[in-house]
Amino acid sequence: MKFVGEHLLPGQLGHFFAILAFVASMVATVAYYNAVKIKEPLIKESWKRLARWSFILQSVAILATFGCLYYILHNHYFEYKYAWRNTSRDLPAQYILSSLWSDQEGSFMLWSIWNSILGLVLMRTSGNLESPVMTVFSLSQLIMASMLLGIYVLDYKVGSNPFLLLREAPENMAAPIFREANYMEHIHDGNGLNVTLQNYWMVIHPPILFLGFASMIIPFAFAFAGLWTRDYTGWVKPVLPWSLFAVMLLGTGIMMGAAWAYESLNFGGYWAWDPVENASLVPWLTMVAGVHTLLAYKATGHSLKITVFFFFISYILILYSSFLTKSGILGDTSVHSFTDMGMTAQLLFSMLVFTIPSIVLLINRRKDIPGIRNEESSYSREFWLFVGSLILLIAAIQVTFTTSIPVWNKLLSLTGLKTLFKMDDIAPPSDVIFHYNKIQIWIAVVVGVLTAVVQFMKYKDTPKGQLTRKLAVPTLIALLLTGLIAWKGNITYDTYGAGFLVAIYLMLFASIYAIVGNFVYIFVGLKGKLKSAGASVAHIGFGMVLLGVLISSAKKEVISIDRMKMLNDGFFSKESKQNPRENIMLPKNVPVSMGDYHVTYTGDSIAAGDPKTYYVVNYEKKDRETGKVLEKFTLYPDAFVNKKENAISSNPASRHYWTKDVFTYVSAAPNREEQAKADTTPYTTHVIQQGDSVFFSKGFIVLKGLNTAPKSKNYLSEPGDLAVGAELEVYTQTDDHFKLQPIYFIRDSSYQYSVEDTLAPLGLNVRFSKILPAENKIELKVKESAEASDFIVMKALIFPYINVLWIGIIVMVIGTGMSIYQRVKRR
Repeated sequence: MKFVGEHLLPGQLGHFFAILAFVASMVATVAYYNAVKIKEPLIKESWKRLARWSFILQSVAILATFGCLYYILHNHYFEYKYAWRNTSRDLPAQYILSSLWSDQEGSFMLWSIWNSILGLVLMRTSGNLESPVMTVFSLSQLIMASMLLGIYVLDYKVGSNPFLLLREAPENMAAPIFREANYMEHIHDGNGLNVTLQNYWMVIHPPILFLGFASMIIPFAFAFAGLWTRDYTGWVKPVLPWSLFAVMLLGTGIMMGAAWAYESLNFGGYWAWDPVENASLVPWLTMVAGVHTLLAYKATGHSLKITVFFFFISYILILYSSFLTKSGILGDTSVHSFTDMGMTAQLLFSMLVFTIPSIVLLINRRKDIPGIRNEESSYSREFWLFVGSLILLIAAIQVTFTTSIPVWNKLLSLTGLKTLFKMDDIAPPSDVIFHYNKIQIWIAVVVGVLTAVVQFMKYKDTPKGQLTRKLAVPTLIALLLTGLIAWKGNITYDTYGAGFLVAIYLMLFASIYAIVGNFVYIFVGLKGKLKSAGASVAHIGFGMVLLGVLISSAKKEVISIDRMKMLNDGFFSKESKQNPRENIMLPKNVPVSMGDYHVTYTGDSIAAGDPKTYYVVNYEKKDRETGKVLEKFTLYPDAFVNKKENAISSNPASRHYWTKDVFTYVSAAPNREEQAKADTTPYTTHVIQQGDSVFFSKGFIVLKGLNTAPKSKNYLSEPGDLAVGAELEVYTQTDDHFKLQPIYFIRDSSYQYSVEDTLAPLGLNVRFSKILPAENKIELKVKESAEASDFIVMKALIFPYINVLWIGIIVMVIGTGMSIYQRVKRR
């Protein structure tokens, strides 16, 4: 059957280029391998030349594959499954790139492009190590290219084809629509991009993160090449700038993800110890450890074996993180992992391809790796660099073990151990954040202190008296600043007891010590030579990151406290992990006290083509004594309301200051369609006079008097109207009070009307239904509705001094960049 309206050429070209990239990378791998193994110079050079051209060809092919997929997405060719699943016609143009790498195939393609670019650079710069290094790179490209094939080999599907047509997808082949030649007439739009990905951070964060992933293979490749060719020391000098580059890029990508989470996700911060976050953090920790042991080896000859181990394990952990996030195994424990696409075995195989040879090679060649047998002095820099690296390894082990709980459960099931020993699944920690923090905070304390102290130590040995004198000034300054902040800062985070509070103060000292110690070292140890101060600048940034994390977390304040207890314990689902007491209901146009602010929800808007609803929330801060307005601002948190599932996906909005952020997001909003249904709750009639009270479930109403000139947005007066408003004060059990004014009026001398007034946060409806002049009383009808009519539920927090964290990240990146520049310049 010939289908009408399909654009087959870009998909056919894209799939051809994907296959070409696979074949070319296979040729490059074999050719580079032969260039290493063959000894005859002419034949060796011939294989190397073939390998180079093959790697260049695969690089061009993967770029062409990327271009074809982008062309399909940009032109909204919804006959392709990838385009239909990730784009829509109303998707803003700047998010086409986000849609490109929002799925597994696109992320592999992005990773492969960076691998190609880095490989082309290494072809020109790695000298005698080109062939063994590029063998590893070409093998990596072969694995990546296989992920994009989507072909069957012996009934097993290898990879996933991003150019698959909708009608070719297994789940769609039986659908009647795809039996029609003109089925494209029925497909007018795509499924659209996940609203949480429609953020500028998702345009720049994934490319930087995947560049960090790709760069992690370079230290692995150099270390592997050194062991493979028995050139145990020649790879050390060229690998140092590249290892720093990997640390800088992966760290930047991780923190860009934290910034995206802070701006776009509603878990109330920049880090939640989510398994996907952990999966990228762990290899960064081990690579940082490897960089420091490499520095120790370059200066003293110690720690080369452990450096090789760190470089090997860092890339293996990158592959493991890819397995965790793309296999679907984290589906029940992570909020942003991929679903299983049937490539679990292939992902596992790709990890083992690099794991088994590298570990076997390290074990077999361990005795040949040079090292100094005598023990380091405990007053030497290399000794404490080694200790600090082991501490980072402990941090990585703790995070990896807990993150891998779904993997352990799967292994126990597959091996039959669960049945044999009648074991239950290992349960993830109930309080995830504290589970990690109670260990990681002590690691941060030790690493922070070492960051300051080790700078003042010398390699091989440091005179004790000299070290004491050098550390006296920064230690004293750090103690004074810690005491000052402890005194004035009012850090009283006692949620987890006094012991954890002690750890917080120790971490406060450690982070300040890291900043002060490295700052002093620049001027004392380096004599103010900023060109050589890259490491110290990076350590200052690291200390600022620790300080920013500590203060913004320990002094984080929830200001949206539900003092009226309007939200019962069952208001939120368990999956939302929301505390009803930390969310406040804002009825439309009713000012509500929240911390130092009065907050008013004034309405919402939906832009054409935008699936999100934008809520307008006005903040006003007044002087408590004079009532003078000190500050006013408006925030626009937005959310995607899923009417089918009655769920909400929120994007926060923040007011930024130098010293704090006011962080706001909508945690619940009414279902307008459900509210359109009639409310059958009956009214209760009360006859009262001035000063009388009417009680209801959450408080009482007092009639203060009658107003013969009432005004209300719900009442439009006409000439001849006789109108009276009942001035009511509503008092709640929590001592809050509100004003209501229902109106009763007579029109045309005979028709009687009642204008209802409502109090949304209490679900209260009041009607002034009759005047009883003989008794000097009035008749009120009161109803407590099951739901308020127009409101939002909002959570608001204050993150103090969070800019210390963001500035610290920038400083750390700058310092690492300075170190890279100096290392390259020395070469």
